Amino acid sequence: NLWAIICIILMTSATYYPAAAVFSKGNLFNGTMTLDGLSHLPQGEYAAIQYLKDKSEKDTVILEAVGKDYTSFGRVSGSTGIPTVLGWPGHEIQWRGSEKSFEDRSKDVARIYHTSDIKEAKSLLSKYGVQYVYIGQRERDAYGIEGLDKFSTFMGKVFQMDGVAIYQVSP
Repeated sequence: NLWAIICIILMTSATYYPAAAVFSKGNLFNGTMTLDGLSHLPQGEYAAIQYLKDKSEKDTVILEAVGKDYTSFGRVSGSTGIPTVLGWPGHEIQWRGSEKSFEDRSKDVARIYHTSDIKEAKSLLSKYGVQYVYIGQRERDAYGIEGLDKFSTFMGKVFQMDGVAIYQVSP
C-alpha cells in the first residue's frame, strides 16, 4: 500500500507540469501568432535576411561572424540558405570528423573584418568567393569596429537598416 501512495503522489505531481507550462512557457499566448520563425528578430536583421533571399543568386557566398554552436551566429546563412565561409566550427567538426578542411577559416574571417589593408581583405574575400559581407551587432561584438570602414571603399553598400549593413563585392 505504500507503493500505491507513492504512485498516487507521483502521478498527481506529474499533472502539475502541463498546467504550469501553459503559463510559463506559452507566455499566455501574447503577441501575434505566426509561423514565421524569424518574426522575433530585430527589424534590420529581418529585413536584411529578406533582402538576401530576394537578391542572391545560386552560387552566392556571404561573410558573417563565426561563433559558437547553437547560438545566433550563422543565422543569416541558416535563414537564407546562402553558404557562409564558416558558421559553427564545432558543428563542422562533428560532420567532417576534424577541422583540417577548414582550420584557417575562422582566422581568415576575423582577419577580413579586422584588417584595414584593402588588398588583404580583397584577397581573402576572393579566396572564399564571397559576394556579400554582412555587418550587424554580432560582427561588431565579435570583431570590433576598427576595420569595418574599409568595406565602403571597395564594395557597394546594398542594404542598410537599424545597424545592419550589407556590402556587395563589385563585379
